[in-house]
Amino acid sequence: MTESTEAGSMALSTVHSTDHGTLTRGDALDCLRSLPAGSVRLIVTAPWFQGPYVIDSTDPTSARFGDWLVAFMKECERVLLPDGSVVLELGCTWAADRPVRTIQHYAALSRLVGEHDWHLLQELYYYNPHLMGAWDTWGGAGGPRLNDCVSTFYWLSRTPDVPVDTARALEFQTTLVNQSGNLLALGDTYADHLHARRRASEGKPPEPERNPVSVPLYFIKLLTRPGDHVVDPFGGTGSTAIAAELTGRHWTCNDLSREAVDIAKDRLTLLDGHATP
Repeated sequence: MTESTEAGSMALSTVHSTDHGTLTRGDALDCLRSLPAGSVRLIVTAPWFQGPYVIDSTDPTSARFGDWLVAFMKECERVLLPDGSVVLELGCTWAADRPVRTIQHYAALSRLVGEHDWHLLQELYYYNPHLMGAWDTWGGAGGPRLNDCVSTFYWLSRTPDVPVDTARALEFQTTLVNQSGNLLALGDTYADHLHARRRASEGKPPEPERNPVSVPLYFIKLLTRPGDHVVDPFGGTGSTAIAAELTGRHWTCNDLSREAVDIAKDRLTLLDGHATP
């Protein structure tokens, strides 16, 4: 197993800013460390599913991943309001050497709840038939395992008493699922289509490995109000930034990948001149 040498190896830099927020490039912990204590209502993000490690079948629970996530959540606790929320997209990964699952996220969540006094408020399941193909190492046509098509979000807080408006969930669901349930069937929004059309005009496919804007938008409307501060330290191609921008939330989003933040900047720029939905 090898550890990434990229994380933490570069200074945090600002890539783009608006009246509501700032897009940065750098390590996720450095992003959080740049924020004032007690200033954030919601952190919604998708950390690396196996952290900066390659996990094989001899270490399926990966204590090192747990150490990494615990350190991340300690910094989340510092910047959160006392009744703020963290929503983590986490999942199993395939072992690198054999077609078996690793469960490092379960082990890490158990530590957070059992040893570090976080509360798991609920799991939410997002149905996405095109879920991050990069994780399907052993899946696909002809492979020994099936493709993943559901991603799990874990909603955590330091207190069970967080401000939440479950009625806002009714805006998002379709008749295919329980409208007030925790199975999410969310599609692309017009904000997603703006960039898809731009890439198509340049002869490029849609950007890979992204959640549609509707996914962070769901959690932002559920758990925040206009003017609250929303953070995504593993911001990828900017869906959280766009969702916060469209709804009048302050935001900070970050990613280590230059390609991802360049796409995020382009997607944010394309919002100019378009009406808020």
